[in-house]
Amino acid sequence: MTRSMISSLRWLAVVVFLFTASSSRAQFAIYGMGTGGRESGQNVGQASNSNGSFTAWGGTGGAYYDFAHLGPLHLGADGRFFIEHSGNSTPYGNKLEGGSGGLRADAHIPLVPLIPYVQAEVGGAGTNNGAEPTLTTGFLYQMQFGLDITILPHVDLRGEYGVGQILLEGNDPTLQQFGGGLVLRL
Repeated sequence: MTRSMISSLRWLAVVVFLFTASSSRAQFAIYGMGTGGRESGQNVGQASNSNGSFTAWGGTGGAYYDFAHLGPLHLGADGRFFIEHSGNSTPYGNKLEGGSGGLRADAHIPLVPLIPYVQAEVGGAGTNNGAEPTLTTGFLYQMQFGLDITILPHVDLRGEYGVGQILLEGNDPTLQQFGGGLVLRL
């Protein structure tokens, strides 16, 4: 065998290892997190037409299903809902509520208990902009970036950051969410 053939066989072995290193079974998981949402933009947190922001606290719950495995890379779908409320200087408080779903990709590196992931989701969200008695709803798009750390078989700690926007009839506030919680992989 020539050196180029041996080199090619090594690369083929690496590719075969990567595509067979993780389980080929689909995986379903549920999760819950304590979350904080920060909304910012025009008319947020104030009654006037100026820029402002508010923060609300609450929780996020959801589930994901990994249906395709390409070695350590898992592709799937995620669906979630969130409710975040807190008081402020107005009588209405700060309110964010919504739900979204979309695509997810994560990496399962053999022998390492860390699972980084990224998600792109769309859905709907309601907000009172911190200054209204009722929620105004609009289209939501968001990207989440996170890390699951396996602490027990089928149980992970999760840390996550998400950023996106709520589209509300010309007033399109930015939404950032931070969260931490537990994942139960079934």
